Amino acid sequence: MTRRLVGLGLLLVAVLVHVGLTVPARRARDEAREAFARKREERERLRADVARLERRAFAGRPGAPEGDAAAARALRLSLLGATRGFSIGDVEIVTQPERRGSVAARGRLVGVGTQADVLRVAGRLAEPASGVILARLDLAVRPGGIRLEAETISVRAGS
Repeated sequence: MTRRLVGLGLLLVAVLVHVGLTVPARRARDEAREAFARKREERERLRADVARLERRAFAGRPGAPEGDAAAARALRLSLLGATRGFSIGDVEIVTQPERRGSVAARGRLVGVGTQADVLRVAGRLAEPASGVILARLDLAVRPGGIRLEAETISVRAGS
């Protein structure tokens, strides 16, 4: 008789644990899965929106001004503007116009600064609104800080 009562007691405890813990835990797990799926779908939608907006910004970005000297000047101003407000030293900016093809001008920016400032300058150059396209970007540790060397191009209008 006591075995039956102990067995019945254990069965009752198992049912209570199942109903009290397992069922709510499964319900919470299912809700979390659904929330995760909704967030994943939202993230993918936002990624697609960002990609579409970046393509639109790149396509709508004005090209370099007409004329070789004007294109080189505009590129120089863009490179100089990228460094504005940051403590970058030993700045060297070189631009040269391109006479043929879709590239209007090529430029090179070299500077030394703190890692934060150098990365912010590189970020400004990478923005579609900068008006330049990064062809190459090198960062190197130097005794005076981090050395940034960026090779950029600007494209002709309509390219």
